[in-house]
Amino acid sequence: MIKIKRLLDEDFIWCSLIFLASLIIIRPLFYPGFYPFHDEPQIANLYQMVRALSSGQIPPRWAPDVSFNYGYPLFNFYYPLPFYLGSFFHFFFGISLIWSLKLLFILSVPISGLVFFLLMRKYFSRSSSFFGAIVYLFTPYRAVNLYVRGALGELWSFVFMPLVLLTLINLTEKRSCKNFVFFAFSVGGLILNHNLTAIIFLPIVVIFALVIIGQKKEKISTFLVIMAAFLFGLSISFYYWFPAIAEKKFVQAGTPFNPFDHFPFLKQLVIPSWGYGASLWGPNDGMSFQIGITNLLVVLIAITFFLLGKRLKIRQDNSVIYLNIGIFFVSIFFMNIRSGFLWKILPLGSYIQFPWRFLMLTSFSSSFLIGLISDLLVGRKGVTLSVLLALSAVFLTAGYFKPEKQFFVDDDYYLLRFFANRTSKGESQKLSEEYLNYSEDYLPLTIWTMKKPTSLPEKKLEINEGKISYRSLSSIDYEAEVITSEPGEVIFHSYYFPGWTATVNGRKVPIGINPPYGDSLIPVPAGKSSIKIKFSESKIRYFADLVSLFSSIVLLAFLVLKKRFCFFR
Repeated sequence: MIKIKRLLDEDFIWCSLIFLASLIIIRPLFYPGFYPFHDEPQIANLYQMVRALSSGQIPPRWAPDVSFNYGYPLFNFYYPLPFYLGSFFHFFFGISLIWSLKLLFILSVPISGLVFFLLMRKYFSRSSSFFGAIVYLFTPYRAVNLYVRGALGELWSFVFMPLVLLTLINLTEKRSCKNFVFFAFSVGGLILNHNLTAIIFLPIVVIFALVIIGQKKEKISTFLVIMAAFLFGLSISFYYWFPAIAEKKFVQAGTPFNPFDHFPFLKQLVIPSWGYGASLWGPNDGMSFQIGITNLLVVLIAITFFLLGKRLKIRQDNSVIYLNIGIFFVSIFFMNIRSGFLWKILPLGSYIQFPWRFLMLTSFSSSFLIGLISDLLVGRKGVTLSVLLALSAVFLTAGYFKPEKQFFVDDDYYLLRFFANRTSKGESQKLSEEYLNYSEDYLPLTIWTMKKPTSLPEKKLEINEGKISYRSLSSIDYEAEVITSEPGEVIFHSYYFPGWTATVNGRKVPIGINPPYGDSLIPVPAGKSSIKIKFSESKIRYFADLVSLFSSIVLLAFLVLKKRFCFFR
């Protein structure tokens, strides 16, 4: 018995139990093949990240194979971090795109549970933190993201939300270069991982930081340290979010989703339901928006404790508990149609799209509150109640953690659906019939594109009068030789976007727009001409790259050469 108690005094044992519990959730992912989910274009995005890196793009911006090979600046706007990691798996382990994506799904689960446990340990006992991590793992919205939506960014947001708060607390507890750098990279990682989650969660980080600052004697210095690290986090991700905002004017406004069609009804948040369908207008959605019976019970019990006058007997005051209760109910408000006036005033709809994304916050805050229950009840009552709540979370939601069906497919199954002529072996000479039935509505057109192409161009470069020969050095780098009897224009069948440049006979020339698709026109003089076409960083993106590069170098210098360069002592 003494040995068991000693073992339970070690975080390693609790972390091992969290890992074992995670296996219940991710077990279906180890089966051969794959399963249908809403965000299946994630596989296409991963493939485009691989293609972008293969072409030498650092950082990757241009996805060359979408829209009948006219390309698109996908990673100028779409969150990149999970696809960096997936590309690493694909390149260095030589595994398929499917398994690279499945591995991202798999890793997100135990890592999120472990990080959440470590965050709760800042406030609660090991057992309380373990129970909270179990509820966090077995929350219904995670099952929706994993086996219904396949929402890669939101799955990894379950990692970054507690990670940002954990590193923030570490920094305020001990001002060291390591903690400063870790908090900065956590903030940057949250933004790069899923910009929509960052929009939702960063205000909470700010409020959480203000709460901590209010508890410190050295308020001004604590504020300055947190602010400096936070700004570094914004700076290292600057290469992504600044061009995404500054160059948004070059794509057509609008979203295929109207947020006012996707407010869940209150009963949908409370009453358990399950389905693998889509989010629809009205109460008859095909997917679940339930908060979770256990999550609701945890919040109800936590509120009851405060109404009965209970007070925390542990390390911190009550502010963090009040904050999580507040987060829970504010999130419910933003998921209710009565918050519609705020969705109109704030630019929430164009970014967040679905009000039910706030289920991320109800999952987070309710799981955190279980620590209050275990640590406030005297004796075994708290532990017993927490065990029952954790077990109820497992038994009530374990059945959700499985796909609707599984089938045996390979990478080509997806590549032929999402691209006109790409397979796992490279470019195909045959047009994919499956692709003709695929809509790329999630990609807004550039402002120069009046309509989408409906077929592959015969050649990547063409000229109406004259002869042309060309070669592709990469998907973003072309060379051509043109012979024409009079001045003309070379048609380059790629959507124009800032960053495309053309030189003719060594001199840079302005690129024109070819309607209706918005591809590029390159003027050439009469006679023989040598043309070079390349996609690189625009001035805005180049500036943003330098800011992120400089910030990253400074942070790494703090970490590696901390005794000489770090301002902490």
